[in-house]
Amino acid sequence: MYVNKYDRRNSASIGNKAERVFISLAGQRGYQIHPSSSKQNRISRIDYFLEKNGISRGVDVKARKKVCAYDKDYNDQWTWVEFQNADGFGGWLYGEAYYIAFEKKDEFIIVSREDLKNLCEKIIDKTKEYVYNCQDAKYRIYQRRGQEEIALIQTSDIKKIKNSATWKKNNGF
Repeated sequence: MYVNKYDRRNSASIGNKAERVFISLAGQRGYQIHPSSSKQNRISRIDYFLEKNGISRGVDVKARKKVCAYDKDYNDQWTWVEFQNADGFGGWLYGEAYYIAFEKKDEFIIVSREDLKNLCEKIIDKTKEYVYNCQDAKYRIYQRRGQEEIALIQTSDIKKIKNSATWKKNNGF
């Protein structure tokens, strides 16, 4: 399990659990699941390859998030997107995964990374000054650690993307 050097809140463990639930659901839907290599995970931003009918696609799985780390509860109405990571490299919007799978309380939303990137580039104004408070990151670039560029978009925006699907979680998850 890859652990980012900035992980202070057990994020890697939470992400690993979300990945396990996702691959279980993918298996139930008839996909063959192949884990990515460590390099593919870190550099290409691919967690797993899903294969079905001879077609293999990389997916980057995102666990549920809070708007601010100190919030008590997760927020499924808003979703974080990453333009640039904390090390100053292109964020997962610019990775090589074919799909991004966002975990929510009762479902996963699976969306084309390319379509999501195009949407985010359209609805988030990168010409405005950065915000430095997580609460202010709605459709604005929030910067922390000096290099990271992330923003919040409404989950409903993601669900409107043509190339998206929703997988309901089983009661056991």
